[in-house]
Amino acid sequence: MKDLANYPAKQASTHIYKSGINKGQAKNIRARQASKGLIGVSDKTIWQWVKTGKFPAPIKLSDSVTVWRSSDVKAWMEKKGMEVVQ
Repeated sequence: MKDLANYPAKQASTHIYKSGINKGQAKNIRARQASKGLIGVSDKTIWQWVKTGKFPAPIKLSDSVTVWRSSDVKAWMEKKGMEVVQ
């Protein structure tokens, strides 16, 4: 997804758990640089498009790994008149 979608920059922060087994514990969240994805929209937009059939469906490789066929994405981009980077 990070190669397809845009992500804004994010500063490092600390999250304090307010409930559950980790209540009171701190979690450090690392900073993230902004990135410009292949399509130029956010990951939320891509998932909305997938849900409504406006973007190719992904392939679920495992519970935590979801991918798209590059040929499906390239065909979608060509259909939309977008430049396909090789």
